[in-house]
Amino acid sequence: MLERLEQALWLEWSGLPAALNAVRANGWLVFRKLVELDCAAHRRPEPVEVTLSELAERCGLEADAAARVIEALRKKKYLRCYLPEHPDEPALIEIRTPLPTPLQPAEVARRIPLPTLRDPAFYRYARAEAEPAADERRVQDAVDLYLNHLSQKMNPSILEQIEIAARRFPEEALRLAIERAARHEIRSMGWVLKELIRDHEKRKPKP
Repeated sequence: MLERLEQALWLEWSGLPAALNAVRANGWLVFRKLVELDCAAHRRPEPVEVTLSELAERCGLEADAAARVIEALRKKKYLRCYLPEHPDEPALIEIRTPLPTPLQPAEVARRIPLPTLRDPAFYRYARAEAEPAADERRVQDAVDLYLNHLSQKMNPSILEQIEIAARRFPEEALRLAIERAARHEIRSMGWVLKELIRDHEKRKPKP
């Protein structure tokens, strides 16, 4: 984890803290906590599963304030996310790559005072993660399932939710959840994600 956090330190010199705070008050505070959670859980950037209540508490904020920050950062293309209606239910939040920063990684590398961070090739979030062909197929299959079973309505927010679901959960589980929604005449991808998260939690080994 410490090595991954170090690979994300370049963001502090990239102009991103001021840029995120300009988008929304406490933007950098919330984003920095998401970076820490991602680095703690994942070798490479992946969606973070956390309740808004927990995230807000760890940032010293109210849950609705944290939700407003996340939604503002999503609109500015810093994050992808699924936010549930209740703050005690798990959300899925993903930091986009390559992350748009005011200063490019190469420029940060020239001015950063840490010798261990002079090579931008090691910067976390600086590059788009190469997606295997299998992942691209899974996303397209998930889009087709949604369009064929739930709705022809599509917008960037719905597409983000489909992408997160396709990469986070097994194909069969996603298919069953979408078909279950269709049987109940539920047209919401958010409902599908809520069901997927709940089913995943049930299958976790008991401590």
